[in-house]
Amino acid sequence: MKKKSIVLAATALMMAAALVVGGTLAYFTDQTEAKVNEFTVGNVNIDLSEPEWVVEDGHTLMPGISFAKDPTITLQAEDKENKIPASEDAYVFLKIDMNKYVSLVNLMGVDAYLNNVGDLQGTYPGFIKFVEKLASDNDLRAAVLDRWFTGIDHSDWKVMNIDDLLGWVTGAADKTNPTKLEVILGYIGSDDDTLSAGESVTFMTAFGMPATITQSMMDGEDAYYIDGASKSNFNTDASTFKMTFTAYAIQAAGIENIDAAYAALFA
Repeated sequence: MKKKSIVLAATALMMAAALVVGGTLAYFTDQTEAKVNEFTVGNVNIDLSEPEWVVEDGHTLMPGISFAKDPTITLQAEDKENKIPASEDAYVFLKIDMNKYVSLVNLMGVDAYLNNVGDLQGTYPGFIKFVEKLASDNDLRAAVLDRWFTGIDHSDWKVMNIDDLLGWVTGAADKTNPTKLEVILGYIGSDDDTLSAGESVTFMTAFGMPATITQSMMDGEDAYYIDGASKSNFNTDASTFKMTFTAYAIQAAGIENIDAAYAALFA
């Protein structure tokens, strides 16, 4: 019995020594090939141009005279020579800033009522009521604007900030030339309301005064007056009438529609 215990102890001692010399016992193992994930960083790149607008030309507004005015939004196509990647699909917007807009809208309204544009009849009701009519009636708005702004496809554009506009105009009704007005339009003219790389959209082609405008509509008996002052003569102020266009774009991927795009971009 004692001899057997000695043999077992010697065997255990030899196994312990083998572990010390040989390291830990082996396990079953395996390893896969590496998977390399590459990502290309996307971009949204737009350009706003006016190919037909000539800065050097005079632009004096007179009845029956129009001037080329063609703000065009283009989504960047791939330019391999200059190593410019194609833009991702995008929703696009056009912001129009205008000064003297109350006087201009009043003159539009006076002309519209005197000439029964869009079946308007009677006496021009004033700035607020006229703007409310334009805001609620797309066909009327198109009929009035088309006398001044040529080439707009109204079905291609949605007024995104209509509530803000109504708030601004209400506070400006009795002023001739208040702070500038900002109109933000969203392009909805494609199947999915977006542009793809290389595509362009032109908002309008010309701006000018219709031939029906007379001096009397500006500051004569046909003008719109408040407290004895004409509010339809936007040429009385020393500053010139200005329209400023700014284009914006936001990726289409991950954004459901034009309203969600507007909220994401302008919130």
